[in-house]
Amino acid sequence: MADKLEEAFATTTKLLFGKPLPGLGKYAKWLSKRIPPAKAVPSALGGGTVYVPEYGFFKVVPMKNMVSYSQQAEVSQKNIGELDGSETIASIAAKLPAFAYFVPGFMEGTNINVKDSSGCIDCLNLQNCYDPFTSKNSAYAHSIMDADSLFGAFRIKGGGFSIHCYNCVRVQRCFEMDGAKNCSDCCFCHNVESMESCMFCFNTKGKRFAIGNVELPKEQYLKIKQKLFSEMAGMLEKGGGLPFDIYDVLCAKKGIAPPA
Repeated sequence: MADKLEEAFATTTKLLFGKPLPGLGKYAKWLSKRIPPAKAVPSALGGGTVYVPEYGFFKVVPMKNMVSYSQQAEVSQKNIGELDGSETIASIAAKLPAFAYFVPGFMEGTNINVKDSSGCIDCLNLQNCYDPFTSKNSAYAHSIMDADSLFGAFRIKGGGFSIHCYNCVRVQRCFEMDGAKNCSDCCFCHNVESMESCMFCFNTKGKRFAIGNVELPKEQYLKIKQKLFSEMAGMLEKGGGLPFDIYDVLCAKKGIAPPA
C-alpha cells in the first residue's frame, strides 16, 4: 500500500506543481492541518489498534474502552451479570466498565490495504482517513466519497488528484479550494462553480483562465501560474509545507509574505 500511496501522491503533486514531491510522510503535518485530528489507540481487548477521531463527543470517550469494529462480536457477549433488588443507579454504573466498550467506526464492503482508518465502505489503499466511502489512493482525509488520490481533504464527493480541498463536489487537479463544485485545475478559490484553470477567485462561476475573478489570455494566465506553482513547489520541498492556505491567503500575517 505504501508504494501505491507514494505513487498517487507523486502523480498528484506532479499534476499540480509540475514536478513530483516524493515522501508522503514528509508532508503529513501539512496535509492534516485542516483535517479533524485522529489517532490510533491500543484496543481494550489487545490485538491491534483502533483509529479514533479527536473531535466532538469522541474526546470524552475513555480511550481505554475502545475496541475495533472487528472485535464488536466479542464484546457484545459481555454483560452486567445478575442484578438483585438492592441495586441502585450508582451501583449499576460502577459495574459498567466491566462490559461497556466503545466502537468508534465501522468497516463495510470490501476494503483492501486500509491503514489507520475507520468508517470505510469499499475502499482501496487508504491511510489516516475517517469516514471514506468508495475511495482509493488517498491519505489524511475526512468524509470523502467516490474519490481518487485526495490528500488533506475534508467532505469531498467525486474529487481526484487534489490537495487541501474542503466541502467540494467534483474537483479535479485542484489545490486549496473551499466550497467548490465542478471545477478543474484551480487553486485558492472559494464558493465557485464550473471553473476551469482559475486562481484566487471567489463567489463566481463559469470562468476560465481567471485570476481574482478576471479572465486573462491563456498565455498570460499560464505564465503567472507557472511562476506561482514553481515557487510553492520549492517551499514545499524545503519545508514540507506552506505558511498560507485558502483560509488565510488574504490575511496579512507578520513575517509572512505572499509569493513574489
